Amino acid sequence: MTLRQKPTTKLQLKGKFALLFITGCGVGAFIISLFTANIGTTEKAFAAAPYETMDSGSYIINMGIVPQTYANGLKPYGMVYDLIKNYNTQVKWVIDTTKAKDAKDFTYNGVDYRGAPFIIPAQFITATVKTRITYWTGLGVTGLYTTSAVSVPVYATLTCIPRMTIDDLSNNVNIIGGYFTNASIPSSAYQQGPPDSLSTCHDLWVNPHGDPVWSTHSRLYNFATVDGSFIFSECHATSMMEGAKNPVSPFQQLNFLTTNGLKCYSNNKCLPGSNETHAGNPTSPKTCNYPGDPVMQFMGFLNLGGGSEEWYQPNSTGGWRSTTKRSVVTADGTSPNEGVQVVYGPAFGLANSGYAMYMGSHALDGNGSTAEKVAAQRVFFNYMLFATTIKSLKFTSVTVPPTFSSNDTRTVSVTVSSGNPTYSYQWTSTVSGGSFANANSATTTYTTPTTPVLIKGVLTCQVTDACGRKNFIQRPIVIDPSALPVNLLSFTAYADKMNKVKLSWITSSEKDNDYFTIERSSDGRNFTELKKIAGAGTTNEIKKYYLTDENPVKGTSYYLLRQTDYNGKSETFKTIAVSIKASSVNNISIYPNPFITFFTAEFNAVDDEVVQIQLIGLDGSLIHSDKFEAVMGRNAYRFMPEEPLKPGTYILRLSNGKEVFGAVKVNSRNN
Repeated sequence: MTLRQKPTTKLQLKGKFALLFITGCGVGAFIISLFTANIGTTEKAFAAAPYETMDSGSYIINMGIVPQTYANGLKPYGMVYDLIKNYNTQVKWVIDTTKAKDAKDFTYNGVDYRGAPFIIPAQFITATVKTRITYWTGLGVTGLYTTSAVSVPVYATLTCIPRMTIDDLSNNVNIIGGYFTNASIPSSAYQQGPPDSLSTCHDLWVNPHGDPVWSTHSRLYNFATVDGSFIFSECHATSMMEGAKNPVSPFQQLNFLTTNGLKCYSNNKCLPGSNETHAGNPTSPKTCNYPGDPVMQFMGFLNLGGGSEEWYQPNSTGGWRSTTKRSVVTADGTSPNEGVQVVYGPAFGLANSGYAMYMGSHALDGNGSTAEKVAAQRVFFNYMLFATTIKSLKFTSVTVPPTFSSNDTRTVSVTVSSGNPTYSYQWTSTVSGGSFANANSATTTYTTPTTPVLIKGVLTCQVTDACGRKNFIQRPIVIDPSALPVNLLSFTAYADKMNKVKLSWITSSEKDNDYFTIERSSDGRNFTELKKIAGAGTTNEIKKYYLTDENPVKGTSYYLLRQTDYNGKSETFKTIAVSIKASSVNNISIYPNPFITFFTAEFNAVDDEVVQIQLIGLDGSLIHSDKFEAVMGRNAYRFMPEEPLKPGTYILRLSNGKEVFGAVKVNSRNN
């Protein structure tokens, strides 16, 4: 018998070989977005934001109006602060992280929304929130209520504000304070103090101007690394800070974003870590990189003129760290020593540290056109919001059932990580007559009022840590008098390659659920019990159930899912059908196995059919391919290679060119 090599590649054969053994398995694909050091491009730095659907009646704050003014570009940050801080209202921060500079984030009713719009979801807009929206639109915020659902890329759900401290050593708090005034954010949003006043309770330290030295600013070293907190620095305070070294342990230096410090802004102003000076104004053109990053959400370009240092450049003996993102780059120098006006990244390039951000000049509200001033101040506020997405109290689990019945009691709970224990809790409900067993506990029960009609509402849990950090979660609920004890999300079934039926069903909540029953029928009318599966009792978590019917009836099998409560009451769900196709070839056997010079493959064929027989190496290589005219009944195929095969294991595969009937292992040996 002649061996024939099929004209295909080993890679292709490996792919086909893999399908024999992976069929029926789920494969999850995860995309990880890493910081990149390829500055000068517009590479995507963040994974694509997941899309969420905003219901009709949501409010869109338009952040892309041109020209930008304090009213339409900065007041929205004040509105977001107000709604979160004073009204426990979540706000969606919408960013298409794959977009080009100033490109749209999404389109609604023919209008392209740009510049990272904010959206208040409809289910959280109460009468009080509507009043606040009207107040802010009166100050110049521009937006609209949607009249239909819209799907948008949500970068983050904003529910808290970081605890900020502005450095007061240089008596320049008013510089940053001016940005807050322009956005109509009260001065109570930040504290004032020197770096040594910072504790683990602070999230963001801001230095608008000054002369940092190690003796006064050494606390920033552990603030960024040990505490994982954020730093924002402007003007020449930045190059001074980067050059500050510990005189006792010189390896400790506040060079958060460079490998060896920055060139200092003026002669005779250098600290030990800065031994060079950069002179003059930044060179044009200036390039905006990472347009999909949250901090780069502003319209147009920046004007960072004014102040003692408008741009930064690393010492020639070092460079920017590979994790440092050069966001607004000048034409001075080349990577990794190019000049920048806006730059940020993890402190010292450490994965678990906080971030540092530098911005040239300290007169962001005093130079250039109004639009350019707005753009510069938006960078600061975006960084503030970016900090809160990382430093906020994290809810690692939330249990709130989406559906209740009338006079229904269910368990609700939250679990919080990060922050400083201990935590205090406050549960509230927008449903009149609803009540919590203990509104100040992480886990409690919620009882709905007795109602003959469907009611919609929102449950909120606000958590406060020992530092006073606050965050909250909100979950919309529906009180449906006709709600069933088990909320079934799906019930599916399919036949695998071995003609076994795989059944699965998923529930989002269960109440007093004793067990499920799967029943089977060959005609869709007369059912018999196949299996009982224990239920989860009472739970608000998603539960998944699986069952395999090893011996389904030939032809079409019908399956019915039934649920039974502890009290014996039952509920019947839909019936699904699965078609079972009798395999043309089955009952494959090999002898002798292992073999030396030949082996015989026997198999049953349901009909007369041409069967393709292939011998495949474990590396995917095709050793032999032949076509065999099988007849109904038992068949025997004898394989005798012209040259002995190497000792080892091979796969014998039988198919009709489309459907694989079976694959078995064959072993060869020398003697």
